[in-house]
Parts: sequence; structure tokens; C-alpha cells
Amino acid sequence: MNTAILIASAAFALIGTAVHGAHGQCCAGAKPVAHASMPCRTGDAAADHVVLMTALTIAEPANKVCPIKGGEVDAESPTRQFKGVTIGFCCPGCEGKWDKKTDDEKHALLAKHAPEAVTAIEKSKGAATPTALAANDGESAVKMARAYLAACGKADVAALDALFLDQGRATVSENASDEGTWETYRDHHLLPELKEMPGFVMTVAKEDVRTFGTTSIVRHTGSFTVPDPNHPDAPRKFLAAVTYIVVDEGGTPKIAHLHWSSRAEKRPETKAQAEGATVNDICPMTGDRVNAFHTREYNGLKVGFCDGDCDMRWDALADDVRAKRLADAIAGTTPKTPHGAQPGHDHGHGGGGDHK
Repeated sequence: MNTAILIASAAFALIGTAVHGAHGQCCAGAKPVAHASMPCRTGDAAADHVVLMTALTIAEPANKVCPIKGGEVDAESPTRQFKGVTIGFCCPGCEGKWDKKTDDEKHALLAKHAPEAVTAIEKSKGAATPTALAANDGESAVKMARAYLAACGKADVAALDALFLDQGRATVSENASDEGTWETYRDHHLLPELKEMPGFVMTVAKEDVRTFGTTSIVRHTGSFTVPDPNHPDAPRKFLAAVTYIVVDEGGTPKIAHLHWSSRAEKRPETKAQAEGATVNDICPMTGDRVNAFHTREYNGLKVGFCDGDCDMRWDALADDVRAKRLADAIAGTTPKTPHGAQPGHDHGHGGGGDHK
């Protein structure tokens, strides 16, 4: 038994030496701490095996995509340690650029290109599993939705991109129409529209969120205005509803789908007056049918009369009497009154009539 243990221990010692040499071939120059810190033999073969395998796991890059250039990680390129995990790169030289970044910049690059590395970092710190991370927090999802509207107001492309799943994984629909990926929607729809609406602001009237496991659904309903070239002082108002589906991307909430719907607010309908037409069909003075040749303008309306005698008598009326007579004429309730029966009538001479 002792002989077997000694043989096994020697074998693991040899493996450790071989592995150390292999790492030296793939990394030129100074070696990261993890590469130089290989397990020590304890005299127990099983314990040596566990420690050795743990070291090998840590030494392997936690990321699949280079955080500097976005290319696939090359196993022959140098690596770096960051927050307890190994970070790989696509080619020699990227590690130097990485070294010049601050920790916050490094974390942001990993979140964008290699979210799996962020997950590994969280696990190495004993953090909660992704199911208990930010995307499962309705408040965090709401913050993502609010950040989207804020970034739209500034037309901040970088800020917008940081909110969505990248590489064509996020989708967008608008007014029940499929707009494709976030990148397509951003370039061919959103940004051109934001140029026409500088300082875009959506006033949110209602906000709610529901969370299902690692997915949250946020809804915004409200309104926004759009400049109207034909009416600079009266911008058009649109009613809008936005739905955001927020998922957990390696411990970071990201928008996986966005649905935007909007429609122009209906303005109060006003009865249009045909050009040249009068608002009344019967004369406010006699109740007879209007002759469109005899008209007067009154408070922006064209009032018709049956003949020239009536329009002159209208001119002599007090304003409150005009308003009452016109209302009756429009309603069709003006009593039939022959010209000769009207007070002060002097046909053909425009008598004073009802003037008080």
C-alpha cells in the first residue's frame, strides 16, 4: 500500500511539473501568479489530485471572447488574473492594453464581451447564483427601463447599447411589427427618428414591473410630443406604451426584447365649415332659406341671409341679439316672419329693426 501511494505521489508530482512547463510555453515573459503557484504535494495522492485539478480550472480563461478586440480567445496567447479568475485574449499584445485599464473599465469590457467571466468572478467572491442577482430584482429592471428613456433623450448610442444583449441577441418590435435585432432597429429606425426629435422626453404616467424567476417585465405608458413643421407652436402629442423584457446576463440585467407602440392623440373634432358655405341654412331675420349671395362675417363664422335687406338689419342689431338669432337659425327654430311684419321694416332702405 505504501509503495502504491509513493508511486501515485510521484506521478502527480511529474504531472505538476509538466503542467507548469506547458503554461510557460503559452505565455511569454512574466507569468501570472496562478501559473507559478502550482499545488504542493501533501503526501496524500487523492488530496494532491483535488488541489491540482482546482489549480488547472482556475488557470483556464474564464472568458471565451477577448475583452479587448472581441475575437475568440487563443489558448496560446498570454493571460491575466482579474478578481480571482483568469482572463484570456485573442492575440499577444491585448494583455498590455488590458493592463492599462482601470478595474471599472475591465469589468465593463467583460460585461460587454464575456459575461461568463463576470459570473465566474461573482462565484469566486462567494456571491449569489445568477437566479438571485440583479435581473431577478424588479427594481433593477425598472432602472434599466428608465435608463433606456434617458439615453433616448440624449441619443447616447453607447449608453443604449450597454442596456441590451449584444451580438444580435436582443430583438425589437414596434406597433406589432417585427423590427429585427436591436442593432438593426437602432441604426435604421431609432437614431434617425431621434435626430428629428432633439431632447426627446417621454412623460411616464404609469410604470409597473413583474418578475418571473430571472426575467422581469417592465411596462411604461405615457406620452411624448413631436415638433410639427406646419404648426411650430402646437407640437403633435403621441400616446405611447413600452414593454421591456429584462433577463439576467451573467449577473447583470439586460434588455432581451423591447416593444414600442404609439399613436397620435386625437384632437377634439370640430365641425368643418365648407369653404364659401354659411353656418346657417335659414335666415336669422325671417326664417326663409338663405341666399348665399347675402352674407356677413360674425365671430369667425359666415352668416347667411335671405336678401340684402336682412343683412343690413342684422348690422343694426346688438351683439347679444345677434348671438341669439344666429343660434336659433343654426338650430332651425327661427320663426317665419314676413318682411312686412318685422318691426321698423322699410323694405329696400335698411330700417333699424331690432336695434336697442
